[in-house]
Amino acid sequence: MIIITGHGKFASGLKTSLDLIVGNYDFVKPIDFTEEKSPESLKSEMKTFVESIEDKVYIFTDLVGGTPFKVSSELTLEHSNIEVLCGTNLPMLVEATMMVSLGCDLDSESIKDAGVNSIRPQVKKVVFSEDGI
Repeated sequence: MIIITGHGKFASGLKTSLDLIVGNYDFVKPIDFTEEKSPESLKSEMKTFVESIEDKVYIFTDLVGGTPFKVSSELTLEHSNIEVLCGTNLPMLVEATMMVSLGCDLDSESIKDAGVNSIRPQVKKVVFSEDGI
């Protein structure tokens, strides 16, 4: 099971993009931390969801030290089936979703590598034509 959480509409935005790329999977749940939510309500929503799952739960958060990260980290103290990954980007989620959809165990190192390796400066001059890039 995968939970995506972060500030604002971070989670639902990434889930929408993820659905376009790999398809819509029920094992990916976005939980946004919007202005209307308190840290306690975020934790309650996440805890309710985690407690309904017997398998390992991977929580992808936006920022180290932010409220979604803190709440997720607190949940690891209460539930041994949780692993938290932070600094989430779309390539990390694509990698994780594909691993789960293929029946593979998630490998945090591979997920991290997918995210890190996707970050690079554009060094070439891009030429646009009528046919695209």
